[in-house]
Amino acid sequence: MIFSYKTRKILFNVFGVIFLSAAAFHFVGLFYKINDAPLWRHAIFIGIDIFCAYGILKRPKYFVYFMLLFLIQQYFSHGYYLVKIWQEKKQIHWISIFDILLLPIVLICLVEDYRVRRK
Repeated sequence: MIFSYKTRKILFNVFGVIFLSAAAFHFVGLFYKINDAPLWRHAIFIGIDIFCAYGILKRPKYFVYFMLLFLIQQYFSHGYYLVKIWQEKKQIHWISIFDILLLPIVLICLVEDYRVRRK
């Protein structure tokens, strides 16, 4: 195992707060132009981020699979945007960097938790 039980417990709480913060970011995006994303995308990600916070705090068995699919989607979306911003503006999009680095840690913690609870 990479993370101990105690470390995973702390990380799950931190991840829950991060996902709720992301939901708040997208909620603000419904009322103010904070990026180029359309309103419908912000609305969808409010729901997804709240569901992720719930899934991380309650950790139902199916959530590991959801997080794997979410990680793939985010790598495609944020990875593409990160490269695009770098090529067009020579800027680093820190939210994308953070997203790409954080989500594998979330998935590893979920898989380890799933394996321990399955025994």
